Amino acid sequence: MKQIAIVGLGHFGKSILEELLSLDVDVFIIDRNKEAVDAYRDLSPNSVVMDVLNVENLRKILPETIDAVIIDMGTEAAILAASYCAKLNIPAIIVKADSETLAEILTLVGATKVVLPNKEAAKRITPLLFSSTLLNYMPVSGKLSIAELKIPDFLIGKTLAESKLREKYRLNLVSIRDQNGEYAMCPASYVFNRNDIGLFSGNDEDLNKFAIVAPKEDRHNRLIEKFMQFIRRKDSR
Repeated sequence: MKQIAIVGLGHFGKSILEELLSLDVDVFIIDRNKEAVDAYRDLSPNSVVMDVLNVENLRKILPETIDAVIIDMGTEAAILAASYCAKLNIPAIIVKADSETLAEILTLVGATKVVLPNKEAAKRITPLLFSSTLLNYMPVSGKLSIAELKIPDFLIGKTLAESKLREKYRLNLVSIRDQNGEYAMCPASYVFNRNDIGLFSGNDEDLNKFAIVAPKEDRHNRLIEKFMQFIRRKDSR
């Protein structure tokens, strides 16, 4: 299970938190405002009222296996918190910034991703925390977006026509990126290869679902294959 920490419950932090609470994830909530933390305590047992402007405080409260931290704090506090998280070698440090200048500073001190957020930004960032297949995400217009995704294992060896991407997932495959980084159109007869990168178009909800569901379907298929191998070995004795 993914472990995500929300440090600071401003508008952006709350938006991300509300998205995460609907998913299968272990959420840590940290804020110095007791009332803000108490509002979510029943939904997340890992809720702590704490001043994070101390690296040792963060070291004590965050598990070593934490996958990501989302920071929503004032300018100086955000810079310090990002710096402390970097010292703790947290893999993903996502920080809210209110200006391009602050974004540059946050990157310098260790933030892995800096965003200038709004309500929709929270919905677009959440899939990046959970999916190993989603590489890039670009809003186009309204709810339409284009996403760069690794082709999941369960599609490898199938043709584009067999994948039924449009029927099952309501997605369109725009093109495939080859090993040289070049994108090219592919016919319905194209067979998906390992390490293929696809450029998909669809609405936000369908892209998000596919980005999160694809790795789960891969794991499900691998478990089935292991079970079938066990049965075959047993029958051959």
